[in-house]
Amino acid sequence: MHVTLIYPSVGRKAGKPYVRAWQMQPLSMAVLASLMPREVEVTFFDDRMESIDYDAPTDLVVLSVETFTALRAYRIAAAFRARGVPVIMGGYHVTLLPSEASQFADAIVLGDAEPVWTQVLEDARRGTLQPQYDGRGKRVLSDIRPDRSIFGRRRYQNITLVEYARGCNFRCDFCSITSFHKASQSHRPAQDVARDMEESGSRRFFIVDDNIVSDPSKARQLCREITPLGINWVGQASIHIAEDDELLELMAKSGCRGVLIGMESINQDNLAAMGKAWNTARMSYAQSLQQFRKHGLAVYGTFVFGYDQDNWDVIKQSVAFAREHKLFLAAFNHLVPFPGTPLYRRLQEQGKLLGDPWWLNPLGRVGDVVFRPAQLSPTELQEGCLWARRQFYNWRSMFERVRDTQANARNTTMLGVYLGLNLGSHFDIDLRQGLQLGIGTESTVAGNEPIRNQLGLA
Repeated sequence: MHVTLIYPSVGRKAGKPYVRAWQMQPLSMAVLASLMPREVEVTFFDDRMESIDYDAPTDLVVLSVETFTALRAYRIAAAFRARGVPVIMGGYHVTLLPSEASQFADAIVLGDAEPVWTQVLEDARRGTLQPQYDGRGKRVLSDIRPDRSIFGRRRYQNITLVEYARGCNFRCDFCSITSFHKASQSHRPAQDVARDMEESGSRRFFIVDDNIVSDPSKARQLCREITPLGINWVGQASIHIAEDDELLELMAKSGCRGVLIGMESINQDNLAAMGKAWNTARMSYAQSLQQFRKHGLAVYGTFVFGYDQDNWDVIKQSVAFAREHKLFLAAFNHLVPFPGTPLYRRLQEQGKLLGDPWWLNPLGRVGDVVFRPAQLSPTELQEGCLWARRQFYNWRSMFERVRDTQANARNTTMLGVYLGLNLGSHFDIDLRQGLQLGIGTESTVAGNEPIRNQLGLA
């Protein structure tokens, strides 16, 4: 049996390379590959980095689908199904919108693949695929050994992705992760993560958990387990750990060099609306950032604009704050109403969505605002995000922020990382903006129309 795994791209921008910062190893593909019996031959295509060979012999195609890659994934699936090859889809988008995804696949997997994958392959081998396989509520995260050999010699970012936990215990209004996992989190054994890191042969890791400190006791276990490895790692964390000096010290000792923090807004009413009032309940942002800096941890702060209190003043104040506190990196994005989230349902009920489903619009582009904000027009919000990025990543800002020798440039290694990532962000601003959804190396806009017709959107 021959199985083809495909990781779809978001889209393309005519005559431009795919955004380099987005070219990290797709860990989900390595996990799927590890679930295959030895007698199954596996081929992998990374649509972000190479053309897909639709005519190469295969018995089954498997696609992992996110909302921004849904249109591209459906077009890839259509091309294979037209050749008589069955297609299976899984991922967050498929689980949150099974009725949509099932129109473009022979079978879909809801939730985690591990509990049902053996049955999926047996049915595929016999030609008796069921329309749906449900792995929700059956999670088993022990003995995961990603098969990274499928990545071959592809030139990914020089950092290895590992997973400790799936899900997050918080209930943020805009978060599809919360909707998928029902505000819960499950962990692998910490020793399995340490073994995974050792076997990878890498020294630099991105722990991909949506919130590595959602359960502080589990975070402590991991830090103690990986400290002897002498590695460097970064991860995503919630800001409430700033008050936990012991955990911050353990993280730094274990090799943590920086954390991505979802700060989201400097406006308290906005934080309350998105379910993140706890961000500043115990400490101000300034106090929290000083805590991270004290332990030598660089901070990548993310901000989102589009809630009811957001206007040009809030955008300008956010950039000024990020520069004043010398964030290592910062993201300034507009609100995205992902299907399945409370935000999406609310905007839908209020009639504020500018086209639904926006992710299947063949003329849609990365950076488009797909709803009507309260105080800004969609165009103003889009321009505000671009302005914020340009202000934060201009030459003067980069020079000002590198002067933080507690975290950003505390040694030559961190200085090199700082310069590389900030310069990359400086030159990527326009490249990231305007990628056309669903477009691959062989795609045309006209080629997307059958999907719109099939969904009754034409």
